[in-house]
Amino acid sequence: MALGVRRSAVFLLAAIVLGGCEAGSFFGPAYTSSGASQTGTATVRGRVQQLRADQAALAAGIATQQGQLAATRAQVGADSRTYEGLVRNMTARLRTGTTPGNPELVDQWNEAQARLDAVTVGVGQLNSLATQVTTQASVAGYLLDNVRATYAVGGAVDEDHRQLRSIESDTGRSIQAVDRLIGDLNAEITRDNGFLARERSTLAALSYNINIGRTGAYPLQQRGAPQGLPRRVVLGPQASGSPTELSANSR
Repeated sequence: MALGVRRSAVFLLAAIVLGGCEAGSFFGPAYTSSGASQTGTATVRGRVQQLRADQAALAAGIATQQGQLAATRAQVGADSRTYEGLVRNMTARLRTGTTPGNPELVDQWNEAQARLDAVTVGVGQLNSLATQVTTQASVAGYLLDNVRATYAVGGAVDEDHRQLRSIESDTGRSIQAVDRLIGDLNAEITRDNGFLARERSTLAALSYNINIGRTGAYPLQQRGAPQGLPRRVVLGPQASGSPTELSANSR
């Protein structure tokens, strides 16, 4: 009789365990209420893995943007140096005097303007990149909030929290990298905009000097005229027996 009771108890325990496995977990039923989610080591591990992937994507995105800044800065620097070399050459020729509307200087002026236009394009690319980096900063802050919120999820083991601390540390470094990138972009954009503002006026004065074939005082009534992009020097109509002159027409 006692043996029969023991067997009945074993069967009853097996039924309870199997029933518990089917209904939820061995340690308790699954959460089924609206808005609730099951917690446990597997769940936390999954969140940690997702956060690690998000952090890796964030770091890769920042590295790409740093590369874009370096490439654009190098291109703007190359265009600026080419422009400055052309301006030095034209200024030296005009100081010694040359023929009014010298075609060689006209070609150099047009090339200088093309280089300045290229710098303008580069500044536009930097502005677009700055917008992307600002968005990246928001992503980094959101990721950091998610990492810290995961500490409170039940069912984690020590290794889970060790991984979370590692991700939190990496995310903090990414935020610092984004801050530096924003600072570098702001400094580069400010510097390049100042360069463009100065050199547009320089090109306008050179246009006048090439027309007269020497270095001269740029007329006061024209000094305030150039707005936006510099005006392109073009060859004007040549009268019979008269020297070629230039006219500063709008692009």
